[in-house]
Amino acid sequence: MFRSALLLTLVVGPASARAAEPGGPVDFERHVVGLLNKSGCSAGSCHGSFGGKGGLRLSLFGAEPEKDFLALTRGGGGRRINSADPNQSLLLLKATGQIPHGGGMRFAANSWQARALRHWIAGGGQRIADSGAVTRLEAVPSEHVLTKPGEMAQLSVRATFADGTTADVTAFCELRAKDDSVADVSLLGEVRAARPGDTAIVASYRGLTAVARVFVPILRAEPYPVVPEVNYVDRAVFAKLKRLNVVPSNLALDEEFLRRVAIDVTGGLPTPDEVRAFVADPDPKKREKAIDKLLTSPLHAALWATKMCDITGCNVDAMDGSPDQRTRRARMWHDWFRHRFATNVPYDRMVRGVLTATSREGHALREWIDAEIVRERVNDKGFDSTYHERATLDHYWRRFEGEEYFPLEKMAELTSTAFLGVRLECAQCHRHPFDRWTQTDYRAFANTFGRVRFDSSPDLTSAVVDLLEERRKLPPGKVSAPIPRLREVYLSDRSRRLPHPDTGAVLSARALGGPELTGTDPREALTDWVTRPDNPFFARAFVNRVWAHYFGTGMIDPVDDLAASNPASNEPLLTALAADFAKSGFDVRRLERTILVSRTYQLSSTPNDTNRRDHGNFARSYPRPLMAEAVLDALNDALGTKEDFGADAPAGARAVEVATNRVRAGHAARVFSVFGRPARTSTCDCERPSGPALPQTLFLMTDPVLLKKITGGRLAKLLAAKMSDARIVDELFLATLSRLPDAGEKTTALERVSAASDREAGLVDVLWALVNTREFILNH
Repeated sequence: MFRSALLLTLVVGPASARAAEPGGPVDFERHVVGLLNKSGCSAGSCHGSFGGKGGLRLSLFGAEPEKDFLALTRGGGGRRINSADPNQSLLLLKATGQIPHGGGMRFAANSWQARALRHWIAGGGQRIADSGAVTRLEAVPSEHVLTKPGEMAQLSVRATFADGTTADVTAFCELRAKDDSVADVSLLGEVRAARPGDTAIVASYRGLTAVARVFVPILRAEPYPVVPEVNYVDRAVFAKLKRLNVVPSNLALDEEFLRRVAIDVTGGLPTPDEVRAFVADPDPKKREKAIDKLLTSPLHAALWATKMCDITGCNVDAMDGSPDQRTRRARMWHDWFRHRFATNVPYDRMVRGVLTATSREGHALREWIDAEIVRERVNDKGFDSTYHERATLDHYWRRFEGEEYFPLEKMAELTSTAFLGVRLECAQCHRHPFDRWTQTDYRAFANTFGRVRFDSSPDLTSAVVDLLEERRKLPPGKVSAPIPRLREVYLSDRSRRLPHPDTGAVLSARALGGPELTGTDPREALTDWVTRPDNPFFARAFVNRVWAHYFGTGMIDPVDDLAASNPASNEPLLTALAADFAKSGFDVRRLERTILVSRTYQLSSTPNDTNRRDHGNFARSYPRPLMAEAVLDALNDALGTKEDFGADAPAGARAVEVATNRVRAGHAARVFSVFGRPARTSTCDCERPSGPALPQTLFLMTDPVLLKKITGGRLAKLLAAKMSDARIVDELFLATLSRLPDAGEKTTALERVSAASDREAGLVDVLWALVNTREFILNH
């Protein structure tokens, strides 16, 4: 690739490189730290590793320059720098490969990097404390338009420091292109176009990130067409496509649209009769009416409850109780979310119900005990529960890791990922390499949850003892229901706290990049901050998740990685959607409707010559895999069969209504495993795979239960109805692909039936072939 060379030996570079030449000022924090980081010396695989390499340990990615300065100037017997004879400094000799070095040669002896280090050493190897503290980082220009492959432009990165000075720091930045198949960037900021498309150039320096966008439009002789717009979603999407000279596809046909929206909104297929009626309906508003009907379907609420169980980590392996009790608690978790999506509870209220949950919710202790005894008794009999009527989801906090209560670190990581879209894991051990979070940020955020406990609180233990004593005094023959083992989510007087990583001092609870969190329960203050309309993460994170669900990829991808180094593919659109979502009072259904009625969502999946290679600007509908739950429901819809989930769900339940992550019913468990239903053991959204895999193809071709369903169900009923072969073929296409066959497909199907040993076997072959098409197993 364009930036593949590890050695940069240019004598003349941009202003930042020339400033590091002998005779110019070379500052340890501004220049040396960045140079070592850019050369890979402070990477995790080299001296930035936990134990260092070759006796030298640097802070990871140069996050702690004061420690790096001591390591370079005081460590190694003082031989790493030699101000009297800079050329004999180990720092230079090893980096330039003049003496053996485990990391090899990082740059040439006559390179500007070597001259910069030599100049710093010759000046006495000094450090001015905090001279490299950066208040702003800016990519100049912020946009580059390159008209053809091979065309080049110069990117500069300017830093504003805490002392008010500014400098070009391009040569000391980490520079990378998000999509180097579109454009690449050299070590000194030269951007070169590779093919039509767009990408972002991400510059990282001293913990800050700046982004520049690169546009490489398609060369077309024809004038750009006028594309109708329905709402602001289309305006933002089509404005960017026009800049790239990419023409969006035409609108999807009615059949394609109905199938797509039914799968996306409810996880299942429309029936053949629904397809016929929709296609025949002359009402110009029929698509909007179909959207409104689907958004109020009980299965829509069930689908989003399933997604929220994934997001919030509804994992029966972390729960208490017997396997059956855990399965039913997972169902309560699912029901709690399902009720809120069904009644369109605002998202901020929903999240408040999760983050501030306690078991008692302010009720008197004895009242709560009595209600809990009744609830446990009902749960033991089946899946009916009143849990969804609770204001809060205390199951979110009822977790164990082994025999211990859920660690603070895991609480912080899960909450941050689920509701802010921020991955914190890296900051547990060191400064986040791709974001601004430090170990101090991580620990202060984790301390928000320090008082939360799940156990038998002292007053609960005392109350249960009193209750048992009362029952012992009851007259003979007076039998009361047994008291289950009662534990609760409560605020403990003894707070768990993570100390400051360097000083060991007490760290106050603090929101990520936000205020200190005070009060009896810091979670309340956290929730107030999280759900503010101007919170920098909350609305954007959920809007991006919703968009990714309906388009197969988020504007920020992965959806739980809202980092400065991971810019949105369409920032104006994401900003507009987030602002509208907050302004609406976090109305989820309104957000979904805005997206679904847009022309962007309703575009065909058939590409044209300009958008065939588009994968992130939404110029067409991208064919995408179904959720594992939707695969199972779609198979049963198509084949006219039902799934038996045994003890894992109520009779008649669909896959999107199954709450537990550990399904015991054999066939369902196999489908979920093959098609990627997440185990909910990780805080990462990547647990649910987004791509096809060979086992999925083999399953559709050979699974014995599936083959049995093909021969029964819908096909058996059609044969019993004495329909002609032609009508049955039409019904099978409508049931699987939500459309009628074209002339060639129908002829091929009928020929297959005629050539088979008997009529039923031929039709089984047709149905098997339809289920094994990409058109069936993908949404498009």
